[in-house]
Amino acid sequence: MTPPSKTLYHLLAVAADASDAEIQVAYEQATTRLQLQKDRISADDYDFKVKVLNVAFKTLSAPASRAAYDAKLAASAPPAPAPALALVPLQPEAEALSLRAEAMALRADAMTLRADAMVMRSGAAPFRDSRNFTAADSAPGVSSLAPILRKILLVLGTLFAVACVAQVVALVAGNRQASLAAAAAAKASEATALQEYYQTHGVRPANQAELDALLAEERRKDNASRAVEREKTRVEQEARRFEEESRRRGEQVSADLRMAELQAKEQARRDDERREWQQKEDARAKEQMERNRIERQKAEWREVLRR
Repeated sequence: MTPPSKTLYHLLAVAADASDAEIQVAYEQATTRLQLQKDRISADDYDFKVKVLNVAFKTLSAPASRAAYDAKLAASAPPAPAPALALVPLQPEAEALSLRAEAMALRADAMTLRADAMVMRSGAAPFRDSRNFTAADSAPGVSSLAPILRKILLVLGTLFAVACVAQVVALVAGNRQASLAAAAAAKASEATALQEYYQTHGVRPANQAELDALLAEERRKDNASRAVEREKTRVEQEARRFEEESRRRGEQVSADLRMAELQAKEQARRDDERREWQQKEDARAKEQMERNRIERQKAEWREVLRR
């Protein structure tokens, strides 16, 4: 079961029995809300929504177009379920009607035969043989009541048959009126759809078939446009991903270079400190050796002086 389509009343957020003033206020509020969203949606989407609101307002603000649109909604609404055991004839044909009338006539004849049987059970002759009925065959009271009963039953049967025929005629007339109303509603619905398409797109289709063809072509173009947009979005996303990946890799390479430079500077500093320390150690060693040499020479001179 398909969900119900959105109506023009839903687009303006008003009830189906809203007054012209309420429709005017709802249209202005919807236009204001759409103006506030103009910067957050695309230009094509904004133009489309403006056109839809204008079509809704023009259709519902004019009495003639609103009546035609209401008839369209009534025609497209699902029929109410029939009550249990309800037998509603749907456009009977002439042959079926004649058969039904003949069946009702046979039912009237059956009632007449039943009356004959009742008279026979009472001791009188049947109605169809009443011309041969004599006083010697039955009691005087029964023979005098038989023609009266027969006439009463015949009248009742005739009235019943007439009532059945009248019921059939009423059903035929009702079905004819329902068919005419459905045809008028369908015609009004088609006219409303054609007018809505003309107001929205500026093209007036000749009939419903042409309108369906135009709508199918628009759906095809819309699907193709959406496919192009999706492909464009995919390409843009891939380009952004590639750009982001390249930027991330560049930042990583830059960070690695900076780290390598810092490590090289630290290693150079350590090498300088090591060379400086080594030079100081060499100088101290030379100084110590020089002191030792001087001490040896002093000791040698002192030894010489003692001699």
